[in-house]
Amino acid sequence: MTVGEVNFAECSENESDNVQFATGCSARGDSKGVFSWEDMGNYVGQREQFIDNYGPQNEAQNETHCAKVFKMFFDDELIELIVRETNTYAAQKIQARSFIPLRSRLRDWTPVTTDEIYVVLALFMLMGIIQKPTLRSYFSKNCILATPIFGSTISMDRFESICNFMHFNNNDNTRTYQGPSKLFKIYPVLSHLNTKFQSLYLPGQNIAIDESLTLWTGRLSFKQYIPLKASKFGIKSYELCESSSGYLWSFIIYTGKDTVFQTALLSDDTNKTTAIVLSLVEPLLEKGRTLWMDNFYNSPALAQRLKSLKTDCVGTLRLSRKDVPQRVKDKKLGKGEIVALHSGPVSVLKWKDKKEVTMISTYHGQETRIKQTKCKQEKQKPVSVLDYNENMGGVDLKDQLLQPYLLERKKMSKWYMKLFRRLLNTTILNCMVICRANSGQTKIDHLKFRVELVQALLIEHGSESVRKFQGHHSTDKNVPRLIERHFPARIPPKEKKARPSRRCVVCYKNNRRKETVFWCPECEAALCVEECFKAFHNKLNF
Repeated sequence: MTVGEVNFAECSENESDNVQFATGCSARGDSKGVFSWEDMGNYVGQREQFIDNYGPQNEAQNETHCAKVFKMFFDDELIELIVRETNTYAAQKIQARSFIPLRSRLRDWTPVTTDEIYVVLALFMLMGIIQKPTLRSYFSKNCILATPIFGSTISMDRFESICNFMHFNNNDNTRTYQGPSKLFKIYPVLSHLNTKFQSLYLPGQNIAIDESLTLWTGRLSFKQYIPLKASKFGIKSYELCESSSGYLWSFIIYTGKDTVFQTALLSDDTNKTTAIVLSLVEPLLEKGRTLWMDNFYNSPALAQRLKSLKTDCVGTLRLSRKDVPQRVKDKKLGKGEIVALHSGPVSVLKWKDKKEVTMISTYHGQETRIKQTKCKQEKQKPVSVLDYNENMGGVDLKDQLLQPYLLERKKMSKWYMKLFRRLLNTTILNCMVICRANSGQTKIDHLKFRVELVQALLIEHGSESVRKFQGHHSTDKNVPRLIERHFPARIPPKEKKARPSRRCVVCYKNNRRKETVFWCPECEAALCVEECFKAFHNKLNF
């Protein structure tokens, strides 16, 4: 076992603090300091000064093209890995068959290519936008169910074959494999994306740590049950996200007692929750960031240690944690009352609203502020509670943004494929955050971004029929309207309107409402003749 690598025994959220782990360390904390709790009269809370860079980093700086940003995450290295392992797995499965039926798709299998993998990933994204009950219904020719882009891009048999054989690690390498045994099937993807998420973007001052659950109801040794989550059963991951955008910066897949947390900050007496926090946040320490966490992670010892590493810590606190002052534990409060103590920079506050809420912070005191409720009533609340409600939801924000566009189907036979699709979905969200930061726009339409990304990948890597796709939403330099000769014409008359007009798409893009009687017949886009026709056929962002 290397320095900073500790295997912890399994510990659920409901287990008490006196659980002993397999390494012999106590779950109560790793701080050897003594806390001397005092009244808040002389407390001077000071937030750490944020001194780090933030936003897109390295090759992601100044890049606003959705497909180019996506390919920084799913780069040549990862795609070539998927191509290689998919072809290897297909060859192994075919060789293992003593007899292949005459009409089996195995007889028609040909090695998958890089272009095909990008096309399959694009169709996964499109399936998250267009929800249908079965995979085959996407290729249906029924006029009610038909979505022609699927059939014109790839055949149903080929798509199903690639999905069945898609693989990420060679099954013959189990003896030489060095990572977590339960994650063997998908570990190369986890490792690659974890590195890319951290190298291409740096979060701002406020970051949050919480759990996320990928729905899985089948058999799996490390499947978890979290009743407060929407999915309840599934694969649990510990995640660190930027509070304002939901950008997933680092994550750890929980596999039970053999979960490995790697960081140089661990010692033999480090408890599980502290190990999770330090493993996720280590590269961001000593930069003045503020870490927001719930009561599963927080403790006075952890808050004191983070403060010593120039990182503030704020969140809810369990009264059963070690070193929580007895006076705060025993104090009976009426509605609206507060009791607070501090030990150095670490303050513990208990406030009663409908229920008692205990907060821990390294820079908040017992100050309160008036907050207007949804019913337009004014209520006095501690500042730490208000700030926590505003900044804690980074992971929940990520899950909320992903929910309408779920790539993973409810019923899948392979858990690692479901987890892969979840990570693919998260990568799209991270791409949108980077594009938004580079473009300077506070908001980018989520649906439009996904559609443009799918379209750009299909145009670049799809068949000739897809590459000829026309429309004013194209984002690739090879689209016809940028390389062909198009001429303006009057919009054809209709039965009820001899001289019809439409809204100019360029004016609409620039928030100007202007009607025109001219259009481009090839693009079927209404355009003003003076300037808009030229701009539309020379720029990508229309």
